[in-house]
Amino acid sequence: MARNYGEKPSTSSMEEDLEIEQSMRNASIIDHQYEPEHHKDYRVLNAFDPADKSTYSDMIHIDVPDTKTLVERSDGVTKYTAYNIHINGWYHGSVRFSNLYEFAEHIKQKFSQKYKGPEFPAKKLFKLDQKAVDDRRQKIAKYFQALVQHPEIARHYLIEKKLLGFQIDSFRATSQYVSLDIYLGNGEKTTIKCLVSDSTLEIMRILAEKLGFNNKDEFIYHFGLFMAKGRNPSAACYSVTPDNFNPLLTRFLRNFEAPFVSLSTANQKYNENGHYNFLCIRKLIWDTRIEESALNDGTFVELMYKQAVQDYKNGHLDPVKEDLECKLKSCMQRNDKIMFLRTCHLLPTYSYEILSPCTCDYPKPGTPCEIKFGRRQIVLTTKDELGTTKQSLFRATRIRVWRITQIVDKVSFQFEYLMAKDTFEWITLETDQSILMSLLLQSIGSEILYEHNNMSIEQQVMKEKQSKGSYVEKTDKLPRDPKKPIIVLKNAVEETDPLGVMEHYHNYNRMLTTISDGIPQRNQAFTDITNDDL
Repeated sequence: MARNYGEKPSTSSMEEDLEIEQSMRNASIIDHQYEPEHHKDYRVLNAFDPADKSTYSDMIHIDVPDTKTLVERSDGVTKYTAYNIHINGWYHGSVRFSNLYEFAEHIKQKFSQKYKGPEFPAKKLFKLDQKAVDDRRQKIAKYFQALVQHPEIARHYLIEKKLLGFQIDSFRATSQYVSLDIYLGNGEKTTIKCLVSDSTLEIMRILAEKLGFNNKDEFIYHFGLFMAKGRNPSAACYSVTPDNFNPLLTRFLRNFEAPFVSLSTANQKYNENGHYNFLCIRKLIWDTRIEESALNDGTFVELMYKQAVQDYKNGHLDPVKEDLECKLKSCMQRNDKIMFLRTCHLLPTYSYEILSPCTCDYPKPGTPCEIKFGRRQIVLTTKDELGTTKQSLFRATRIRVWRITQIVDKVSFQFEYLMAKDTFEWITLETDQSILMSLLLQSIGSEILYEHNNMSIEQQVMKEKQSKGSYVEKTDKLPRDPKKPIIVLKNAVEETDPLGVMEHYHNYNRMLTTISDGIPQRNQAFTDITNDDL
C-alpha cells in the first residue's frame, strides 16, 4: 500500500527488486480487465507495460490535429496545404502531403512484411475541399499512430532521421550555424556553436566535449537535455541567472528533434506571460548507489554538485535535519563536493524532479496534489480534510502498467499500482505533463533493469558494440565548420544509450511497450508476490 513518507530513503534493495522482478516473470497470466470508460471521447493515447522486457522502451506519440496553408518558397505565390505534426504533445513541423506520402512509400518498401495497420491515404487527382482535407488529416494521424506500435519500425534510425528532417524543413532557417545556450544544474550558462539541424544527441556530444567529459556516452546516459521554464507563474522570466534558477521541466528532448528548432518553435508558440522556455541539463540518476559509483570522476562530481547545491538553495531538499544541515553548509564552505553529495545521499528528499501541481484521484477524486519523480518512485503530497499534509510513495517496481489518456482536450497520466497481493488500483493524475512523466518513469525503469544485469554499465556498452557491425549512415546535412568535429547520424553502434534516456536503438531486452489508440495488452500478473514482499 502507498505509505507515509518516512525519514529514510524509500528505495528498495537490489535483492528485493530482483525478487519482485522474478515473481513478475514467473507469474501466470490473469485476465485483468481495465476499468471501462463510458465517455464517448475517451482515448488511450499510449500505454506501457514495465513487465514486458522484450519490447521497445521509448515512447513516441504522433498526432496531426490540424492543417495550415503555406506558400511555396520557390515563387512566393503558390499556396499549398501543410499538415501540422505534433510529437509527444508538442508541435513538431508542418509537412506537405507529397513529403508525407514519399515517407509512407519508403516505409512500405522497407517494412512491408512488418507493418500491420491502416494504409496511408492515396493521392487524389483533383484538388481537395476542406472536408476531404480533414478526412485525409485524420487518416494520416491514424497511420502514424499505428506505425509507432511496431517496435522494429519505430526504433529504426530512418524514422528518426525522417522526423528530424520534417522539423528542419518546416522551420525554414535563415542561417546554418547558430549559438545555443544551455544551462547547467546551478543556472550557469554554457554556450555552444552548432548547426540548426543538429539533433539532440549531437548537441549532447558537443556539450560533453565542451564540459571536458572523456567518456561522452557515459555523460549522455547519466544526463538528459530538457526544455524548462521559470517555476513562479506570477513572475515573467526573460532571462536565466544563478540567482533565479529554479527550472520547471516542460519537455524531455529526444533524438528525432533539433534542440535549437524545438526551443525556437516553443518560444514562438507556447510562451505565456513572458515565461520563455530555455534548455538545461538535468541528472538522470535515480538511485544514490549509482551516483556513488560516479564520484571517482571529477567532471561528473562537478556537474552533480552544481545541481545538488542549487536544489538545496531552492528548498527542494527540505526537510533537512539540523545535524545534516550543518554538515551541508560546512561542505559548501570548504568546497568539499564529494562529501556534500554523500551527505545528500542520506536525505530521503534528495534526487527528485519536482513537477507542476496537479489533481489526482488518490485517496479520493479531485484531490489537489504536488508530485515529484525520483529515487525510483513517484511521491504524491496531499492534504486531508483537516489540512494535514500526507505523502504517499509509489515504487516503480510495483507499477504494472501506465498509460496516457485523453477526454476531449484533457490529458491524464494513469498508472496501475500493486497495492497488495492481487490488488491493483488505478491512480489518475490530471496534468499537462503526462508525456514528460511517462518519459521520466521509463528512465527509472531502464536504470532498474540495468542494475539487475550482472555486468557493469561499461561492460554492457562494450558487449553491445561488439555484437553489431560498423555501418554508418551518411547524412545530407549542410557543410559543417571545418574547425568543428564531424558528427553524422549513425546506427545503434555509436548511438547506444544504456539507461534508455535518449532515442536510441537497442538489441537487448526491452523494458516497456508502446501502443497508440488501443487498449493495453494483458500483462504478467504479480501472483507470486506476498504482502510481506511489499
